[in-house]
Amino acid sequence: MNAFPIELPLATLALVGVAALAYLAVCSFIAHRFTHIQRKLPQLQKDHPDLNEQLVHFRSRDGRARIDAWYLPAKPRQGAVILVHGKDACRGNELKSPTFALAQRLYDAGISVLMIDLRGHGTSSAARLSYGWHERHDVLGAVDYLLERGYAPGRIGVLGASLGGAAAVLATAEETAIGALVSDSAFASFEGMIERQYRKLAHLPPCFLPGALAIGRLLLGVDVRRVQPLALMPLLRGRPVLVIHSEGDRFVPASDAQALAEACGAECWRTQNDGHIGSYRAQPRAYEQRVVTFFARHLDVLPQMHHVLRGESELDELLLAA
Repeated sequence: MNAFPIELPLATLALVGVAALAYLAVCSFIAHRFTHIQRKLPQLQKDHPDLNEQLVHFRSRDGRARIDAWYLPAKPRQGAVILVHGKDACRGNELKSPTFALAQRLYDAGISVLMIDLRGHGTSSAARLSYGWHERHDVLGAVDYLLERGYAPGRIGVLGASLGGAAAVLATAEETAIGALVSDSAFASFEGMIERQYRKLAHLPPCFLPGALAIGRLLLGVDVRRVQPLALMPLLRGRPVLVIHSEGDRFVPASDAQALAEACGAECWRTQNDGHIGSYRAQPRAYEQRVVTFFARHLDVLPQMHHVLRGESELDELLLAA
């Protein structure tokens, strides 16, 4: 007589248990996807074999990763720029296009170049993606590497793209030795970015996102919603910052770039191009001129510009446009 009332709650509990396991499985899959890195190995050395002799290694500032990089020291060592790639990229492909020409123009201007592989990328240590939180320590390790080689605080610049741009903002806010920053296609906040991408790509109810973020926190040891470049930009007010973004970027809207620039009074160059990190691919010469001029001016190596610019009139034009 009592069997039916007992069986119904047990069946309900079983269904709840199955639903909970299914929810955890889906959330775990999403968390794995958004923290997983598709490692790509550097290819630039195939066309430029001399880079094999420029390979260096150093520890990230938190000591949790070995970072591989190409180091091109200019003579004299006036200033240096660290190039930081985005998600699923690697050194030499920081701007979704081979960047040897950009590195060469910086070098010719008297600026040393350090092209790094973030943790989990290229040939650096394995890691999951934290959207700039842990990766900022890789940028800071690169700063330490340059300081140890005699570069003065304030004469080290960073160019970061997308994920690299977010990591560069976080690192620059933490380290005053970084004297100039170029952020290309960085998002204003991780939370805003992941919500946009979840709606576009996941095709799942929004109830799974909080669970995925919670599991992501277990995987990474940090709540990546703390990655808020926009909140840190006011700390950079008074320091040279250039924000670059393609108007046709469908991954991170150009409005993020405008907000980042306005938060610290930075220059904002919004190019009339399509695609995420699309400015360099579409306008390599203009991009090189603008970036080299920016770093040369703010890292105090402007007298070297005659190596890369065609003449004083071109330099004057660029300075007026900057």
